[in-house]
Amino acid sequence: MSWHRTSSQWFRLPAGALWDVLADLSRWPEWNPAIATASLDGELAEGAAGRYAPSNRIVGALHRRTAPDFTVTRVEPGRRLALRQPQPGGGQDVMWTLDERDGGTQLTQHVVVDGPLGQQFGLTAGEPLVRGFASQCARLYRLASQDSAAGTEAAHDAASDRPLTVLAGGSGTLGTLLAADLLCSGYDVAVLTRSFTPSPFRQIIWDGRSHGDWSEELGAQERLNVVNLAGLSLDRPGTEENLALLRETRVEPTRALVTASQGWARPVERWVQQSAVGIYGDSPEPMDESTPPPADAPGLASVVRSWEAAFDGAAATRSVVLRTGVILKRDAAILSRLTTPARLGAGGHLGTGAQWFSWIHAADWVRIARAALGLPLSAGEGTLELPDGVVNATSPQPVQNRELMAHIREFVGVPVGIPAPAGLLRAVAGALRTNPDLALDSIRALPGVLKAAGFEFLYPQLAAAFREMAE
Repeated sequence: MSWHRTSSQWFRLPAGALWDVLADLSRWPEWNPAIATASLDGELAEGAAGRYAPSNRIVGALHRRTAPDFTVTRVEPGRRLALRQPQPGGGQDVMWTLDERDGGTQLTQHVVVDGPLGQQFGLTAGEPLVRGFASQCARLYRLASQDSAAGTEAAHDAASDRPLTVLAGGSGTLGTLLAADLLCSGYDVAVLTRSFTPSPFRQIIWDGRSHGDWSEELGAQERLNVVNLAGLSLDRPGTEENLALLRETRVEPTRALVTASQGWARPVERWVQQSAVGIYGDSPEPMDESTPPPADAPGLASVVRSWEAAFDGAAATRSVVLRTGVILKRDAAILSRLTTPARLGAGGHLGTGAQWFSWIHAADWVRIARAALGLPLSAGEGTLELPDGVVNATSPQPVQNRELMAHIREFVGVPVGIPAPAGLLRAVAGALRTNPDLALDSIRALPGVLKAAGFEFLYPQLAAAFREMAE
């Protein structure tokens, strides 16, 4: 039984610039933090032997002592490189493919682990290689654009006369995806952060609360876009203390940015403000952007109301508020929350199973954010102008919980699951450090603005999203 993962990213760089980095296997650790060291005996050629060590201290030490050399199995200069690492009863294949298109290069990474222990070795050896693929690509872009004359020229041409896009909350899942996508597309990107950390992105220090050097630096930009994604994960017990913390980590950074923008010499060109469909509260009724959110819904809905209210007064020429559904991607936190019990046979519906689940695939969210920034949706696609105001960033086909859990069971390969009554779910939520309302509230948000604008989803149906996550 095999384990496999496929990931892709488009770069505004020629294939040769990327190949120069990929083909030097000693540089693998420079762009993939999961690798501590890598080397090749002699020249790069089919049949050549080499070795690498994972950066995980325990796995790396075991690998150094027990793993045989890998073998280069395929070399097509400027196009494809593959290697195979033997493992007990099978092996791990890693392949990178470069395809020049749309004025740049599409990189596709395939990692396959086969053999009777394929699934087990996939989790311990394969998964670390593919984790954080977006950040890996951002590092690879930096290296390729700096090291190659053609890459430097392409990166300079792409970034010229374009605004700086600064992201608050840029170190989170969505922030990293968007920042990496923009950087690899040649745009100038910076991340607001409370402390410097190893990162492929330019970092600007702020405290998320008060005026400082960060405001002066952003105010001095000739052209500026802002993407505000700041805020702790909503997935934590719904205590009053946690609700206050969730509110604070959203409202304070938003107010700081809004207040700063009011003092800048030029307005922000495009402002993308994150929000959540939780503002609609608990209801089975369909709700699009024309539906007024309830003014008195408690809990998470009250947090989101305060979040959106803090955005009032932002000095921006164009602005979009993205009321985002639950993000689905391969390493999304919700998948871990749901797949772990499902693998143990507890993958039945939650509560009544009739509550609605509003979701969106991460790839579509990135395309919506790019549209809000006035950019092409992706390489090879055109632009799509969104109106100012609220946009529901959700799939056009929300599903009920019973359907969601059926897909979860199929995803993990366990055909049956024990349901979890609402009372039981609420009783164990504290121990699991989660908020049961995220699973039990019914939110049926519809993307009316996106539909009117002609936005075409890559993953409009939940089945298609799960197929992609299983690849």
